[in-house]
Amino acid sequence: MPRTGQNMNSTLEHMLSRETIIVKQDTELTNIILGFDAANRYVLFDPSGEVLGNAAEEGSGVGGWLMRQFLQSRRPCTLHIYDTQGQEITTGKKPFKFLFSEMNTIVNQQNIGCARRRFNILNRKYSIGASGSSGFEITSSIFQFGKHSFDITKNGLVVAKITKKFEGMLKMAFTQADTFSITFHDKNLTLEERCVLLLTLFLIDYDVFEQR
Repeated sequence: MPRTGQNMNSTLEHMLSRETIIVKQDTELTNIILGFDAANRYVLFDPSGEVLGNAAEEGSGVGGWLMRQFLQSRRPCTLHIYDTQGQEITTGKKPFKFLFSEMNTIVNQQNIGCARRRFNILNRKYSIGASGSSGFEITSSIFQFGKHSFDITKNGLVVAKITKKFEGMLKMAFTQADTFSITFHDKNLTLEERCVLLLTLFLIDYDVFEQR
């Protein structure tokens, strides 16, 4: 059982205590037919099928729509995560970055950690810090086909893994709906660390898988 997060909502603790969290993108019809990116939305659940909550990118009206079309994955955005009752339990803030993206994790109006992409020619490399704990890294080859996986390491050991399930060519031809999962292998990860690593999953979705 992970250590309890200070001042953390009990429903967020319930979500983060799962060994695996599955994130399914909810694709709008406009994305499929017209090729226009609508604000990202997701459903979060565990492997048994229990719905844990939802996530939604802040729309920001016409201006937000224009940024999604022209800045695409580089755009600034705010991603809200809600429990099953619609109460916001954590937030991800992604500022505009031309090259090296980042995602900040906000809980109770406090920034508890950040994932940042680093320069690397042949790999996707991220450094991640959470609540004063640093040293988490992701180094993943850009040459991955089918099933994509991203090992999260600390001191050379895999503490968690983010995986994107390949949906098949026919489905991918008509929709960009993706299914991701994060599995926490290290039982000693705190809830704050788990929360920052969960938001890292969404940053990888923006960086790697969002249609450009």
